[in-house]
Amino acid sequence: MPATDSSHEQAHHRDVTVEAIGDSLNAEVKYGPLRWRLSGEEATAPDPVSSFLGALGGCLLMSLRVAARVRKIELGRSMVHASANEKGHVKEIKVKLQVESGASDDQLHRLVEVAERGCHIRNLIRNDVTFALQITRL
Repeated sequence: MPATDSSHEQAHHRDVTVEAIGDSLNAEVKYGPLRWRLSGEEATAPDPVSSFLGALGGCLLMSLRVAARVRKIELGRSMVHASANEKGHVKEIKVKLQVESGASDDQLHRLVEVAERGCHIRNLIRNDVTFALQITRL
């Protein structure tokens, strides 16, 4: 197979390359032509856990929107604030989900339950990690 120029590389769904050079705690993630950095030693890039929390928040919001479309429930703005314990292995994840919607409280809670089950990133979290999800309205 001939070598390809990585600048024209196609992004393949769920396929990334991560590269670290030297002894630093920095890594570059590549997804097709997109690049972003991770760092364990500087504040100029997220650390891997923070990056995971961002992926979790994005997944929950997308899953929520898919569930709302299927049920024909209108959603306005929504946002997630996710945090984990600061040091060591992740033992606790707290998620605050804020949603703008005219849905009833029961409809909204049911929608969030469906979205949480449908979020592939949420399903990666081990059972021994405490996971707390708080829902509020915008």
